[in-house]
Amino acid sequence: MRYLPLVALAAVLAGCGGGASGAPRHVAAARAAPTLVAFQRNGGTVATLDAVLVRTDGWTRSDKRYGGAGRRYEDFHLRSDMLARLRVQLARLPSRPPRARAGAAQAPTYLVRYRGTTYYARGGAVPHALRPAIATLQAIVDGGGR
Repeated sequence: MRYLPLVALAAVLAGCGGGASGAPRHVAAARAAPTLVAFQRNGGTVATLDAVLVRTDGWTRSDKRYGGAGRRYEDFHLRSDMLARLRVQLARLPSRPPRARAGAAQAPTYLVRYRGTTYYARGGAVPHALRPAIATLQAIVDGGGR
């Protein structure tokens, strides 16, 4: 049950946008690259759910939801320096997720799915090993790396 939001995120991100017949060739080819990482940030008390999917070739989809005010998708290629930094940070994640701590009651929650492992953290209690990757993924969701 705790993986349900991540499964829903993957289904939404995989199924959105035009297919190969309606998309430009470079976009269709980019979507064929394997997923590097999927990230989700739930807004705590505010009704937001931000997500980002980064593929191994740098193709990225950002999905920002604004509660009842709509949502916005952005497809782009992550800058090579940002992709390189993210790869290093992801490679440093522990093979087993650290134990999740309580954190602030109204703080956002974070899910990172990398190499078949799901990492979970709550704002105010993000384990040290996850902080660099989560900070970079948040920056991407918020417009960095373009």
